[in-house]
Amino acid sequence: MAKKSNSKEGKINVGIDLGTSNLRIYVEGRGMVYNEPSLIAIDKATGNVVSVGNDAAALLDKTHDKVEVKKPIHGGVISDIDLVRQIIVYTVKKLLVSGFGNISRLMLCMTTEITETEKTALETLGNELGVQDTRIEEEIKASSIGGDINIYKPMGHLVIDIGGGTTDFGVISLGDVVLSRSIKTAGDYFDSQITHYVKEKYNLEIGPQTAEQLKIHLASLTGDIPINEEGNVCFFETRGRDLVSGLPRMVVINAEEIREIMLECFEPIRSALISTLESTPPELSGDLVDTGVLVTGGGALIKGVKEYFEDIATVRVVLAKDPINSVIEGTKQLLKISKRRYFGDYR
Repeated sequence: MAKKSNSKEGKINVGIDLGTSNLRIYVEGRGMVYNEPSLIAIDKATGNVVSVGNDAAALLDKTHDKVEVKKPIHGGVISDIDLVRQIIVYTVKKLLVSGFGNISRLMLCMTTEITETEKTALETLGNELGVQDTRIEEEIKASSIGGDINIYKPMGHLVIDIGGGTTDFGVISLGDVVLSRSIKTAGDYFDSQITHYVKEKYNLEIGPQTAEQLKIHLASLTGDIPINEEGNVCFFETRGRDLVSGLPRMVVINAEEIREIMLECFEPIRSALISTLESTPPELSGDLVDTGVLVTGGGALIKGVKEYFEDIATVRVVLAKDPINSVIEGTKQLLKISKRRYFGDYR
């Protein structure tokens, strides 16, 4: 956890990326001060917060029956607004000396398919915490700005944000989202399919963190299977619990196996991209020949994703320079834009 500032603070703007996998917090003048898993550990008896973020993740699947680790955002949807509130309050109080007292504007970024009920709940949360100005922004808009797109020009841009809970598609022009689509096929789904494969083929039960490591080390969408320094197909030593004996066991899984899983996982993403392109207004669709497609989110790090999307869209595909942090970087820029426009400066 980042250290709390000890200096006297004036009024500041704060941006929060409420991601399914990670919560990221930007504080004006300090940059991104928090980037940890969207997890919270609760004492069942008292309801008090035991830990959040990395500390809560360390307890995942390792707690006794008095402590429960919860994930209040699933597939881009808030399943428990009270737990989201507790995570935000807990982290902000640790990060800022005055807590919410010096926050003049709070921007919360959520998935494209956020409901009006969720928006109202988040706005109410900000008001209850004493923030004068609470704004809700779509992640796809923030990620496009964080990916260095000037969305305020009369030009169409297509953005694909592959996050933890959802993959969002957005066509953006003149500073707003013209067309959007969101599907619940993303990082968490990839991990669950890897877990299922290992269980079915090797009779080995693995945890979500092990599945994620398999994805990080071996995932690929190209026919070019990753090769190690010895010229062999990359592999990962995977440890878990044997389903037959109940004992610890290790198996070796190679990149070719994970590639087949990833290609199947990306089929819904492929279909959603084609549907988005078919629904894009003609003039904006024509712009994509010049502007191409921007890919953000953790899924942009999967080997071969650029070539995969170029084959589908038949236009240039660009990966964001810092895809995992594109949303929080865009939130930072949106807060600056909001401040300039508040004072009448639209430059």
